Amino acid sequence: MVKLKAYIFIDASNIHYYLKSKGWRVDWLKFKTYYETVFQNPSFFYYEGITSKGQYFDTHRYSSFNDFIDTKEKKENYFKLLKHAGYKVQYKPINRVYDNTSGQFKHKCNFDVELTIDAIDNIDNYDVFTLVSGDGDFLKLIRFLKSKKKKTIIIAPKERLSQNLKKAANEVIYLNQIKENIIQK
Repeated sequence: MVKLKAYIFIDASNIHYYLKSKGWRVDWLKFKTYYETVFQNPSFFYYEGITSKGQYFDTHRYSSFNDFIDTKEKKENYFKLLKHAGYKVQYKPINRVYDNTSGQFKHKCNFDVELTIDAIDNIDNYDVFTLVSGDGDFLKLIRFLKSKKKKTIIIAPKERLSQNLKKAANEVIYLNQIKENIIQK
């Protein structure tokens, strides 16, 4: 059987809170090794926010500036590790958005546009588009890729998967189905 060429796009921010609530940490090196057995020479794209000064001190009020620098450097080193392992990593600072209704800052870091552009820019290089995210904002991208005869796979937590995205994709894999192959132990 011929293995298909796949590009895998990981919206790490989208699954962050789910993983945290379960006490799971994905070992992205194990994840890569696992999917290298499934697909022919897959390419991996990884998108995640990096702490900004405002966001850090909103959530760590009594920390020092050196604590902030240490946290940021650890994340940058993590991104270097992923790049060294063959991931194409994109990151940007986490934004602070003031919520008038709650009187508090919310923190956001979306990569919908970057991920979509990368998927379209590389469309001739893959047969299978795999998205690690349950974000319904990707519905139009999934439909577009299917119209271009690309197989679409969604990997997401069942509890955080847009029903429209689920219906549109060719295949859905729930994170708990592959947990043993990708989680740090």
